[in-house]
Amino acid sequence: MIDKLQQIIQQTTTQEVDKNSNIANDLTGNVATETGSSLLDGLKSAVSGGNLGDLTNMLGNTDKNALTSNPIVKNIISSLTSKLGTNVGLDSHTASGFASSIIPQIISMVSSKVQSGDFNISDIVSSLTGGGTGTALDQNGDGKVGIDDAISAVTKGKLGDALGGLFKK
Repeated sequence: MIDKLQQIIQQTTTQEVDKNSNIANDLTGNVATETGSSLLDGLKSAVSGGNLGDLTNMLGNTDKNALTSNPIVKNIISSLTSKLGTNVGLDSHTASGFASSIIPQIISMVSSKVQSGDFNISDIVSSLTGGGTGTALDQNGDGKVGIDDAISAVTKGKLGDALGGLFKK
């Protein structure tokens, strides 16, 4: 699953850098690396912190503009902005603009794949945690985890109880 996410990140980042006259094309690899690490670290942090309500909300939303109000997305954008400035050398305005554009775009693409059934939420969570959470997410016991299972888990409160000890640091 991480490989599939990395492919989306690489393809989308390459396209966006090509369109952005403020970012030199020779920085594409570095920008993609920082984008990928910021996105995956942000998702891992959300899962490990038990922030599954915002994660479910995020993965259930394909509206790029609405995604920017999600706390997880805000944290990822902030992290990427910092990394693009520090590690790639982009000025703060360019870094902020790129991060604010690319992160919602990538998350929207992933959300579309979740909603269409191409990606499975339990596979995403499992790949971020190293496995072991799929059965806790399968609320209706059908062997598959969809957006309905995730919403049910969060709204009924069972997931927080089940995973509370698992994700403590």
